[in-house]
Amino acid sequence: MTRTRSFRHALLGCVLLPLAAQAADMNARDFFSAPSGTQLGVLYLPTNRANDFHGPADRTGKADLEVNAMAYRHVLFTDACGTLCTPQFIVPYVDIDARLPGATGHTSERGIGDPQMGGTLFIINDPATRTYSGLLTLVTVPVGEYHGNNPDVSPGANRWGLTFNYNYTQGVGEKWVLEANLEAQIYGKNDDYFGMDLEQDPLYRLQAFASYDFTPATYGALRLVHADGGELSLNDRTLDDTHQRYTQLGVELGHWLDRQNQLMVALSHNVDTDNGYHGAQALLRLAHVF
Repeated sequence: MTRTRSFRHALLGCVLLPLAAQAADMNARDFFSAPSGTQLGVLYLPTNRANDFHGPADRTGKADLEVNAMAYRHVLFTDACGTLCTPQFIVPYVDIDARLPGATGHTSERGIGDPQMGGTLFIINDPATRTYSGLLTLVTVPVGEYHGNNPDVSPGANRWGLTFNYNYTQGVGEKWVLEANLEAQIYGKNDDYFGMDLEQDPLYRLQAFASYDFTPATYGALRLVHADGGELSLNDRTLDDTHQRYTQLGVELGHWLDRQNQLMVALSHNVDTDNGYHGAQALLRLAHVF
């Protein structure tokens, strides 16, 4: 196997492992607003498991993945932008163990990942009809733990990132809520991937939710995620079989324990994957209103 081909196999892990623990993924009703001055503290505990890799890079069929992560997100609702907006930051901790495509053994790392900061600018904010729309912008800052000789499972990615997510949320009747999110993830250059330059095309995603109020304090949601893009280049040479496509289906259940604390659990599974790990994801989320 040539050196370039070996890098191509490992690079697929580099693409997917940071995404597996990313707390900025949307959940149902994330764009519900709150009065100016409200603050949220949110703790995410996501996990990802896969014992299969779909794509020609894993010719042995032995690639697998285990990710355990924790992230804290702090959100402030304010009218300081001239309209409602939500300055926020996210700090992740990631523990990754994986057998990368084409690799003979497992490799692992753990530590603080790259933090994100930004916020949502609301375009529509109508709680009476549960109609909301806004643009979430997050900047990923490359200060997380990173090892250039073991980059594929490093908690940080050694590159700047920019995420745009446009949401439209619409209440239907008294109990249903429908949502659509259009997202673009844009990546800077990693100039230390085994001493080489790694670049990645944008990844585009659609995230859609249909949620239903079982009681005033409890809701359930169906989740659909479809992603496309993210092709890789190494030292300006495009790598074959690195363009990703995947579709996930999932469910969520959220419950307000009291007026200030909410518990949410989510389960999802890849139903179709090209050039990526094919597995399942779980999330436990705890939110506190200040």
